Amino acid sequence: MKTTITILSIVFLGLWLADCSTANKNTATALAQPDPLAADRAKQTDRVRAQIAGKENMAADSVFENISRLKNVSAARLLVVMDTWGKVLGVSCDHCHVNNEWASEVKPEKEITRQMMDLVNNLNKDLKNMDALKSYQPSVSCYTCHRGDTRPATRPK
Repeated sequence: MKTTITILSIVFLGLWLADCSTANKNTATALAQPDPLAADRAKQTDRVRAQIAGKENMAADSVFENISRLKNVSAARLLVVMDTWGKVLGVSCDHCHVNNEWASEVKPEKEITRQMMDLVNNLNKDLKNMDALKSYQPSVSCYTCHRGDTRPATRPK
């Protein structure tokens, strides 16, 4: 009886490890997928970069209008952050912004992004206070939930 249980345990462990290995490969494959909107974001970013030439190292809020978060990052860094968020959400600049009217508040997605930044910051503060997790510096980011989609998955596929 003990031999049967041991053999079944080894088989189940092997199946579980194989499943974990497949999941990791699928995740790596998903992350390596080409970004179909990268060229559009690059075009928009290059246009803005040209408009702020010479001011790239200044604080974002002194270069751009209507900056309520990330005020102290450089203007150049803000463009990198925006591009990263676009990739994480699977969108281009016009998802949150009116093209060439970057300060506009017409689109609610802009305020949603600000609130999501606050959510991520608060979650990370809470994670740092969880004694049991301190051993490996836990953190979350936009990608934790979004993974290339504007609406985070609410359950496994």
